[in-house]
Amino acid sequence: MDEQEYKNLYNHVNQLPCVYEKSMCSLHARCAQGQMFRLADRQGYACHNERAQGQCSQLLNHLRQQTRFVFKLNEIDGPLPHNKEIRVQNGGLIGLRKLLGDTLVDGEIEDVNQLISQVLARYGSIDRLPFDVLMQSVTGFKARPKRRKE
Repeated sequence: MDEQEYKNLYNHVNQLPCVYEKSMCSLHARCAQGQMFRLADRQGYACHNERAQGQCSQLLNHLRQQTRFVFKLNEIDGPLPHNKEIRVQNGGLIGLRKLLGDTLVDGEIEDVNQLISQVLARYGSIDRLPFDVLMQSVTGFKARPKRRKE
């Protein structure tokens, strides 16, 4: 199966993709609204709740826009390159946890949807989140080191 065939089949199978799929696949997060599936030799995550997916998408897009300066980008029109997207997703989730007073920076996020809902209940809206705290977590997030070929 070539890459284009895979993408077409992926889009057909996964009608409501999890926007935090990279966090899920990198084992940094889980979500009660998501479900893992396997396609060819890869895995993906689907969301089962359109409202939750919309809330996650809105937050992630806002986080991406906030990182423009950090990543020295003029414009962001969707997902970032892989490593930057991993930093935004995982670092952003760690930052959200910090906003709730959790000092644990390592460890899996138990439920992305619940975390986002709790943060929004506390702050009222995405626009009122302290993005300086979130950006510290995004810039401080270190992806796992690349494996050396032996």
